[in-house]
Amino acid sequence: MDDRHGVTGGALYLQLFQLWQSPLQVDARDWLARMGEVTSYAQLDLLWPKGSEERTRLFNLLALFECAAVLVQRGLIDEDLFFDAPLGFKSVWSKVRDAVQDWRRASGDPATWENVIWLGQRMEEWDRTRWRSKLPEDDLVRARIARSGRPG
Repeated sequence: MDDRHGVTGGALYLQLFQLWQSPLQVDARDWLARMGEVTSYAQLDLLWPKGSEERTRLFNLLALFECAAVLVQRGLIDEDLFFDAPLGFKSVWSKVRDAVQDWRRASGDPATWENVIWLGQRMEEWDRTRWRSKLPEDDLVRARIARSGRPG
């Protein structure tokens, strides 16, 4: 039985959620939330050098999303499920997008954060093409705007 988008996918998502709630992940997210956007690997390396507590926090945070990306890529967690509630990935990605892509280039290893980058790019595409509000009041607002002829 193919259950990739059923009970098994939901169970995997809930397991990711449990990891996301672990003290290690909570600490890393709280730390990153206080940080500004990092736009290059050079800046990241200056702020959070290899071996530092901060680099370890970032690594642990990205590692969770590296795992999540593989599960989504392989269809083990439905992307609509993950991207509808992406475990804070949107805020993480918005702060480190450019630095992580630069980190990959600087490493010389195309596998460095490849899955995190894929997840970020796929989430951006999903937000543009698939996200729809599930709240009825949002449909009413869109309908009023459409009737008025104003751009949405």
